Amino acid sequence: MTREGALRLLLLLMALGLAVVALGAPRFTWGNSGVVVDHPRTQAAAALGAALALAAAAYRARPRWLMVAAGLTAAALAGLGARQLAWRIEVVETGFHERSLGGAVDLAWSDIEAVEPREGHVTLRARGGSTVVIGTGRFAPDERVRLERTIARRVTEAAR
Repeated sequence: MTREGALRLLLLLMALGLAVVALGAPRFTWGNSGVVVDHPRTQAAAALGAALALAAAAYRARPRWLMVAAGLTAAALAGLGARQLAWRIEVVETGFHERSLGGAVDLAWSDIEAVEPREGHVTLRARGGSTVVIGTGRFAPDERVRLERTIARRVTEAAR
């Protein structure tokens, strides 16, 4: 194996290891006022590092389709890192707050008329027809149930 081939292999293995770290579950921070759900900065850094390692491994690779595929995968990993840096949910006394690459959503508890837990997501239906879908597929089962119950309790309390 040439020196260049060994370096490419090392970069690919590094990208794979970092991608595994990047795909970890979100972090739950429970407090007296509620919960904050976000991704640790290490996961976002791992995704961006994996993207960089993969892009470096793809540089001047042959055949050309391999370079394109690795470049597209590196772009997807960079997008994952950006998403993880931006995404945050707060379920606190004042209401539900979600921040993502697509913008921010703020709902007071009194504005939410229904909480619909389903397999893999929780849907919040607000007055006026808007909905917020919280993907829970990567949440630990006990954290998902606890989050659903906290939201439902806050909505019920606000309706009284």
